[in-house]
Amino acid sequence: GKLGISIKEDLARLALSSEAPIRLGERCTVFMEKDVTAFMQQGRDVRDITAGLAYAVVHNYLNRVVRGRAIGERIYFQGGTAYNKAVAAAFATVLGKEIIVPPHNGVIGAIGAALLAREKEQREHYRSRFRGFDLSLVKFKIRQFICKGCSNNCDIQECTIDGERTYWGDKCSDRYHKKAKSEQKPVLDDLFAQYNQWLVEDLAGPDGLGVKIGMPRTMTFYDRFPFWRTYFSQLGAEVVLSDVTNKSIAAQGRELCISEPCFPIVAGHGHYLDLVDKNVDFVFLPQIINSETETPEKESWVCPWGQTLPLMIRNGLRDELQVQKLLMPVVHFRDGIGFVKKEMLSVAKRLGVSKKTNDRAVEMAFQAQAHFQRLLLNTGEKALADLAASGRQAVVIVGRPYNIFDPGINLSVPEKLRSNYGVDVLPMDFLPLNGIDVSGFHENMFWNYGKKIMQAAIFVGRMKNLHLVYFTNFKCGPDSYIKHFVRDAVGAPYLTLQFDDHGNDAGIMTRCEAYLESKGLLHGFGVRRPAIDFVSR
Repeated sequence: GKLGISIKEDLARLALSSEAPIRLGERCTVFMEKDVTAFMQQGRDVRDITAGLAYAVVHNYLNRVVRGRAIGERIYFQGGTAYNKAVAAAFATVLGKEIIVPPHNGVIGAIGAALLAREKEQREHYRSRFRGFDLSLVKFKIRQFICKGCSNNCDIQECTIDGERTYWGDKCSDRYHKKAKSEQKPVLDDLFAQYNQWLVEDLAGPDGLGVKIGMPRTMTFYDRFPFWRTYFSQLGAEVVLSDVTNKSIAAQGRELCISEPCFPIVAGHGHYLDLVDKNVDFVFLPQIINSETETPEKESWVCPWGQTLPLMIRNGLRDELQVQKLLMPVVHFRDGIGFVKKEMLSVAKRLGVSKKTNDRAVEMAFQAQAHFQRLLLNTGEKALADLAASGRQAVVIVGRPYNIFDPGINLSVPEKLRSNYGVDVLPMDFLPLNGIDVSGFHENMFWNYGKKIMQAAIFVGRMKNLHLVYFTNFKCGPDSYIKHFVRDAVGAPYLTLQFDDHGNDAGIMTRCEAYLESKGLLHGFGVRRPAIDFVSR
């Protein structure tokens, strides 16, 4: 490497001999490498640089992983990094405590997995399928192909062992179901499928205007579409939706996108192009700025990327005819029905519709949205009652609606939790969140979705039978700090899953399984937690 030393033979020896370790901070390895290069050019002692690296590992872990949580008196240091005596010494120096490096520290995780497998075998009384360490004695065959079952065109790997086939790489699980990993069955209906079904009910077909309005099935579509489908139905326009997010849409979005936003925004560009291919008369891309709120003294913004997605798409177009087909009203739902009527009038005029018809359409749209919300809450109330009656634990998925309900974004993880593990799964949109005060954890939560996510976290924290999984994306600015407040609000360990345009779910589902195992949800029961006293916090 750059230091010209052997990590295995020299790094620890040199670092332990340093008398003046260099402060390298706790940044990621890319920036750390630049700092190391700079210090080498300055002629700094390699012993001090290596010692600085050891301390940097320690500070990075304590500040970015431990994050202020209590550290006990008996500390075990495991994993491959523990082979480096300098890092172990740095932990001991910083913490002022004894650090124990156990034997076989590099394979402690594998030993733990073996113990869990033994516990499961003893608990469920099944015969082990372990075939031994000599793979040459195992007959297996690997085949790769592209699934044509839907527009995702997933790259599938088929593994055949002793005549038994398993499949990996599918996003939707509709065609190549994996064998269930638990005998338990969920007691709740598939609320995610119900949500998506209700979302598109009464979709406006051909009517008096003879105009096709294309609407991308992305971003605020997943919580606002009852409003828009009703509005255009009342105007007499036909609504045409883009396909559900798939590999082709994501790839097209990446080509059109001129910036580096989160994956849902990239996919949004692809949804626009999908509508262009459907030959619609207009593409509706509302610039939604904020949302209704029960706390008017605080703002309720939609994130800047979501607000400006229509502008990014427009600025990426070179065909002026396509630009002219865009309907891009600025909408402030927070400011009430009268204000929204004025903002939507520009759309009505372009479609040749009167102000009276526009105003009536907005009124009906607000009613439809309210009906949709009541339907969710009533269904959620029944689901919570069913859980209580059955004594079952459940997972609550929190996040932005386009992450929770778009299977092309979340790799159908909610459905896989149900089908593969028999776990009951609740979307946060079905929970009674109104009236839950988040100011005890963040006194000025001005993001609309951020407030709802925190309200859901508080609700889950109060319930003994609910556990939280947070769906988010790489590069999501608001979520990058909201999740820190969620940890305090829920008062218990939770799982964060970050989605981007990588289609392989293996790592995601491994993390899910580990989380479910830690909560006892794979055993037909859950780890019950004491209720949290929120009054005293």
